[in-house]
Amino acid sequence: MTDKRGLELYFQTFARPVVFVLVFLGFHLFWRGHNAPGGGFIAGLVVAVAALLSRIVLDRPFLNVAPQRLLPLGLLLGLVPGVVPMLFGEAFLKSTYGYLTWPLIGEFEWASAVVFDAGVFLVVVGVTLTIIELLAEDTDAGLVAIGETEDA
Repeated sequence: MTDKRGLELYFQTFARPVVFVLVFLGFHLFWRGHNAPGGGFIAGLVVAVAALLSRIVLDRPFLNVAPQRLLPLGLLLGLVPGVVPMLFGEAFLKSTYGYLTWPLIGEFEWASAVVFDAGVFLVVVGVTLTIIELLAEDTDAGLVAIGETEDA
């Protein structure tokens, strides 16, 4: 017979660093995405997995912000780099890039496509967190967890 409280404590102890690593990995994938595989979509999915783990194991929401608020912000960020080049006679979603030199970091390449990736990231995280919260509400409403009985 397994001690339920001990198993729960084990999973909570295990989940905290895993959630941190997944969020860090998500942001790493986001920042390397404009020159290498990665970007807003895969980074959003990795952060969504961290949110799912946080909701299931730690039994708390991942963000203090309603995930539905991320959707319009993400859509706006995805639209801006498409419309702004058109105002200057360029093609829709025409990306520009350049270089900045920072004192301690050195030369840093920037691209306007990162704004579009940020929009995709926010939409993916917002949609997946909304789905997770809706499923969690159904679970909190009275469904019995696996391994439990209704009279427990």
